[in-house]
Amino acid sequence: MPPPASRSAALSRVAAGVGLLVVVLAAGRGAGQPPAPLPAPAPAKDANGKDAKPDDGDEPADGRPVLSLGDCIAVAIERQPALRAVRASQEATGAGFNALNNIGRVGQLFAPDLPFRKEQSTRGVLAAAADVQKLHNEIVHDATKLYYTAVYARQQARFTEDVVAQVDTLVKLAKAEIDTPLSKIDQGRLNAMQIGLGKAKRLNATARVGEERAFAALREVMGVGEAGFRFRLKDRELPVMRQNVPLTKEQVVELALCRRPELVLAAAGADAFRLEVYAQGAIDHRRTVPTLASGADIHARMVPPGSRDPGTDYRPEPVLPEMPPQLVGRKDDRVARASALSRRADAFYDKMRELVVLDAENAFFNFQLAAEQVVIGKGQNATALDLMGYIQRNFSDQKAQKEQLASLYAQAAEAQADYVTAVYQYLLTLAALERVTAGGIRPEFPGR
Repeated sequence: MPPPASRSAALSRVAAGVGLLVVVLAAGRGAGQPPAPLPAPAPAKDANGKDAKPDDGDEPADGRPVLSLGDCIAVAIERQPALRAVRASQEATGAGFNALNNIGRVGQLFAPDLPFRKEQSTRGVLAAAADVQKLHNEIVHDATKLYYTAVYARQQARFTEDVVAQVDTLVKLAKAEIDTPLSKIDQGRLNAMQIGLGKAKRLNATARVGEERAFAALREVMGVGEAGFRFRLKDRELPVMRQNVPLTKEQVVELALCRRPELVLAAAGADAFRLEVYAQGAIDHRRTVPTLASGADIHARMVPPGSRDPGTDYRPEPVLPEMPPQLVGRKDDRVARASALSRRADAFYDKMRELVVLDAENAFFNFQLAAEQVVIGKGQNATALDLMGYIQRNFSDQKAQKEQLASLYAQAAEAQADYVTAVYQYLLTLAALERVTAGGIRPEFPGR
């Protein structure tokens, strides 16, 4: 018999999610096929079709391709093994759905619960599509984040190299002046300057190692970690972007609730569990009846650990649904147990909805803070540039105190570095907004 009308509201939650799935992904290759070969290295061209200059003055044009953010994302979507794996699972789910629907009316004589198993299989198809979309969104986010992390590290490495060179010049001038009769530099002040130089060198080393780590992680997301594929990034510096369209917390939350595949997964699971109640009620004279857990495609998934630090990142764990592979006992007993587990699945959906809202709100608040930090940092950066110009003009002034110049230069350099960090954090919050709204907010990153 068909499910009663009381389930229509719950079923509509899944139906609402179908529109956003539309097999949302760039088709890619078939689930069982190997990834496409990597592009052959080719020299970059400028607007006139001539060989472009290398993106770094200290890096030779060695034939490595120059990849934009969009190129890196496209390679990741094509080659990431995890995405191929969930696409294969989606294909298997579709095969199972077809197998069940190929069983005709005669099969129902031997399996009274067959109509409900077919309905559960439909929910499995929805869940599989949502699973693919969820991982797709995460790969886009990770590739964007790591791309700009590598650009940020490279920019900081260049910047700290300049700081090291400037401070080293001041230290050399101080050493040359320390033995002159009118010198204002003593050994203690020279030692302080040398300590500052050492600190600048450590920062430079940290930036260079950070760049290598970011590149390694980016290659893994792109699925080229083992291929030995070497490339350069198109962006030499972080783009300074602005969000031209005003955003509100309510807009971000609404987009997240309408588009997040996690909610489609949770709703599909809740409906599949509710159908289990009717499947158990359709079988009268058996004392052991398999459940959806023995053959359905609503899989258990890893849950990230929660955090309960309200000062940084409050993120509790979701309430996971439960279902044994079979239920035992008389029909009424089996139905009663399935009903209780169905209510737990409903609570799982409600909790997941709350977590999506919290995720969206946190992303919006982080975006607000990052936007303010960029505005503040921009003013400080302009002042720092003026100060650096003043210091450089006074390098050769015999009356200038080299220790004071070195201290001022360090302060100006710190202000500049803080501004670059603020721009970096702002880009990460834009990428996070895209993730939490499942593409509802799509920043116009250069080269995307």
